[in-house]
Amino acid sequence: MKKYNHAVLVMDRLDFPSQAKEAVINAEEKIFSKPLAEKLYNSMYKSYWIRKKNFKTFFWKSRLLSRLIDEHIYTVNFLLLLNCTEPLLEEYRKQGIDEDVYWNTVFDLKAKLLECKEVKGIWGTFVEDWFLKFYKLERFGLGRFQYEHYKFTSKSYKKHGVSLKAGDFVLTMHIPSHSQSLTEETRLDSYRRAYEFFSDRQQNGKIVFSCHSWLLYPDNLKILPEKSNLSQFIRDFEILFSMKMPVFTDAWRVFGADAKKPVSQLPTDTSMQRAFAKWLQDGNKTGNGYGVIVFDGERVLTGK
Repeated sequence: MKKYNHAVLVMDRLDFPSQAKEAVINAEEKIFSKPLAEKLYNSMYKSYWIRKKNFKTFFWKSRLLSRLIDEHIYTVNFLLLLNCTEPLLEEYRKQGIDEDVYWNTVFDLKAKLLECKEVKGIWGTFVEDWFLKFYKLERFGLGRFQYEHYKFTSKSYKKHGVSLKAGDFVLTMHIPSHSQSLTEETRLDSYRRAYEFFSDRQQNGKIVFSCHSWLLYPDNLKILPEKSNLSQFIRDFEILFSMKMPVFTDAWRVFGADAKKPVSQLPTDTSMQRAFAKWLQDGNKTGNGYGVIVFDGERVLTGK
C-alpha cells in the first residue's frame, strides 16, 4: 500500500488471508489514483480519527467513495478502519499502554473481516460503527476477550464480597470470533489481564465482568456437550436473567451465510453446527442471557 504502510504491517502481523490483503490493497490503489476519491477519503479519515464521529454521520461519503472506485462499501469502510490503526498505536504509546494490548485489540479487525466474508461474501466489514470505542480507547482486547466500562443492567447484586445496583459501572465483556478456543487456561489468562488492567474497578480485591450474549442462554448447556470449552465458559457466569427468542437472530454466528436456509438444510460441518442444527430441527428455540463473573485475581467465584 503506497501511503499507509502500517496497514500492511497489521495485515501481516495478524496473518490476513492473501485474498483479503489483495482486496484491501487494490481498493487503496484505486482511491489514490483518483484525486476526487483521495480527497473524499482523507475527509473521512479526519472525521473518523480526529473528530471521533460515529461512522454513520458520514455514511454518504463512504457510499459515494465506493461508487467512485467501484468497490463495495464494506471494503471501503474496512480500509478506513485499518488505516486508523497507525495513529491508534501512537495514541497507545502516548498513554503508556502495553503494545500487546494494542495487538489484542486490533485483532478484532481480522475477526470482523472473516465474519463479513463468511456472511456477505465480501472482504470488509458490515459493522463499521462497532469499532469507534476501540479508537476512542474505551474498549480493549485483553487476551481472549475484550472489555469496556458499561452500566450494570440488572437490579442489584450482592455476593462474593461485591455489591452492585442498576447503573453502576462494571466491565462488560465481548467475545471476538476466530480467536483461540475457550479453554480454562485461555479464559483465566484473559480474566487476569483485565483484573490488572482495570485495577481501579476492583471491589475488596475482586472485579466484576458482565456479558449479555446469545452464548449465555441457559439452554445452551442442553445443546452443547457438558465438557466442551463453551459449556465451561457459560458455567463461569452467574446468569441473572435470560430471554427465549422467537427467531435465532444470531444464527449467522454459527452457520455463516447458510443461516437463512431452512432448518432441515443447515450445515453440519462442525460440532457446534451439528448441535444447534439438531436443537432447531427438534423444534426448540434459542435466546440470550445476561450474567456476571466475580473474579479475585486468580479464581472465578461465580458459576457452578
